[in-house]
Amino acid sequence: MATRADKRSSSTIRPILITPCLLSRDGSASFSFGKSRVLCTVNGPAEVKLRDEKLDKATIDVVVRPLVGAPGTKDKTHEYILRSTFESIVQSGLHPRTQIQIVSQVMVDDGSIIAAAINATTMALIDAGIPMKDIVAAVSCVINKDDQILLDPTLQEMENIKSVHTFAFNKTTSSLLFCESLGLFTDDQYFNCYELCNAAAGVIFDNMREFITNKLKEEYQIES
Repeated sequence: MATRADKRSSSTIRPILITPCLLSRDGSASFSFGKSRVLCTVNGPAEVKLRDEKLDKATIDVVVRPLVGAPGTKDKTHEYILRSTFESIVQSGLHPRTQIQIVSQVMVDDGSIIAAAINATTMALIDAGIPMKDIVAAVSCVINKDDQILLDPTLQEMENIKSVHTFAFNKTTSSLLFCESLGLFTDDQYFNCYELCNAAAGVIFDNMREFITNKLKEEYQIES
C-alpha cells in the first residue's frame, strides 16, 4: 500500500474538520479535508423573484464563489453539481413559491474541493433547519499513472493522474446520488473507486453525526 507525501496510506482521507460559522444567514458551516476548506451559507425559505417562482416547490439557487476573482467555468460547473445533488434531497415541496439560496465559498483549494463543498452544504442545510429526505456525504479519489487509487487527493497528487472520480452518497441506504468521473479508467477501476469512496463516506457521516450531537448538547446544555 502506497505511502504519500503527507504520510497517509492510499485509502485514507485527510483529517476532517467541521466548524459552525456565526454568519448573518439562516444556516452556515465550514467543512475541511486537511487544508481544503469550503464555507457554506444557506438563506431561506425566503421571497423569490417572480421569474424564478415555482408553484409547487421552492427554487434552489446555488452560488459558488472562488477565493479570488470572479466565478469561472469551473465554479459554474460546481454550481450545477450542487444544485442537481441537493434538489433530489431537499424537501422543496414543503415551501412552494419561495427560494432557498446556497452560497458556497472556497476558502482554500488543496484538492477534493467539490466533495468538500457538498459536505459543507449538507451541514449548512442542517444548521438552517431545511427539511431533507436524507443527508449527503461526498468523497473524491484519483487513479495515478501507476494505476494506484488515492483517496481524497491533494492538488499535488492531482498533477499526475489518469482519472479523477467524485461520488456522493446518502446516509440511509448508501445509494449513489452523484458521480463525476473524468479521464481514462477500466470498469474494474471504476468500481474499486466506488467501493473505496463509499466506505470513506461512512467516516464522514460519523464526523457529521458527532458534530451535530455535540452542537445539540452545547445548545441545550445536555450532559453526557
